[in-house]
Amino acid sequence: MLELKPMLSALWRNKVPALLIALQLALTLAIISNTAVIVKDRIAKLERPTGIAVEEIIAINVMAIPNNYDMIGAVSSDLELLRKLPFVKDATITNQIPLSRSGSAGTFYTQPNQEVGGEVSNRYNTDPNFINTLGLKLVAGRNFTSAEMQYFDPSEIRDINVAVITQQFADKIYPDQDPVGKPLYDGNTSHPIEIIGVVERHLGAWVDWSKAGNVAFFPIVRNTQDVNYLVRAEPGKRDEVLKTLVEKLSERDPQRVIKTRVLSEYVARSYAGDNLMIKVLSIVAATLSFIVALGIVGLTIFWINQRAKQIGVRRALGASRSNISRYFLIENSLIAATGIALGSAAALIVNQYMVRDYSQPVLTLLPLAICALLVLVVSLAAALAPALRAANISPAIATRSV
Repeated sequence: MLELKPMLSALWRNKVPALLIALQLALTLAIISNTAVIVKDRIAKLERPTGIAVEEIIAINVMAIPNNYDMIGAVSSDLELLRKLPFVKDATITNQIPLSRSGSAGTFYTQPNQEVGGEVSNRYNTDPNFINTLGLKLVAGRNFTSAEMQYFDPSEIRDINVAVITQQFADKIYPDQDPVGKPLYDGNTSHPIEIIGVVERHLGAWVDWSKAGNVAFFPIVRNTQDVNYLVRAEPGKRDEVLKTLVEKLSERDPQRVIKTRVLSEYVARSYAGDNLMIKVLSIVAATLSFIVALGIVGLTIFWINQRAKQIGVRRALGASRSNISRYFLIENSLIAATGIALGSAAALIVNQYMVRDYSQPVLTLLPLAICALLVLVVSLAAALAPALRAANISPAIATRSV
């Protein structure tokens, strides 16, 4: 039977260092448990499927130098050139780059002149080649046709007739219904936009947006001073295609400034904050665990040195090495249990505050239990070497003066 009374008496006589270790463990548990759910949430965010062939796509921005440049005419020639380049699967035009943190959105309704109950969506102006270029999957309906394309100046206001939307947006605006053939109203208007197709997934422009995945595509090209193209290369050929793009477009028309960037760079920038947070929080958690482990090692060694004669007496009276080691490990477990109890309460209180004021993920009991077990393991591992050292104290030490 475990001798809890002598252990508790010993802890009470050394209550200040024991309490400090318990508080250290409590603080560590409160921090790493909340850190763990944040890191888990960020990893899940990074692992979300984009729906896009990110590693195969190159983004091109073309800006005309002359003021009265015929951009609509240039778009047709540029896309024809791009689609004929070696190792190019397809090319499309877009008003904004996916996953770039820059874009536009609008509120859409299911009834004309509706003012409440709409759903906000990211919006893209593009052409029929966008599905193949981006690598999207059409799951219902059809794509645009060339006949449905509209070309006009930015100052013109025209009614949009058709749209392709993402499955997520469809589920929000027409829940439990087939959206194909149903109307969509752009803001407080009376002109219906027919939903002709649904693509499985597209995160849109903003990865941090609460409505990321709500996306609508429209067959529109505006005659602006600059345009964006997206070019999809064959697998493994992206960098090779990238080398020739600027040269070929400049040869076709030198009156423009052309910039290129691979889509994966935009994605890396969009997720840079999340990656940094994961690294920083992981380092903080590891550092805290290391500091706590050092504290436990130091405290256990201190107690062993203080009680060397007592340990020698116990050994002389027949206590085995395993009895001595077990004694200190159980003593350490009592401290750890106190720290874990305090830390669990603190973790849940801190998490409520973070959820309420910072919209952080909720800390459930399972990750809290896992983190508590981790803290206990770290505590026992830190105490193991000093406990084994205590077990090696000779019974002869009892005859010495301390």
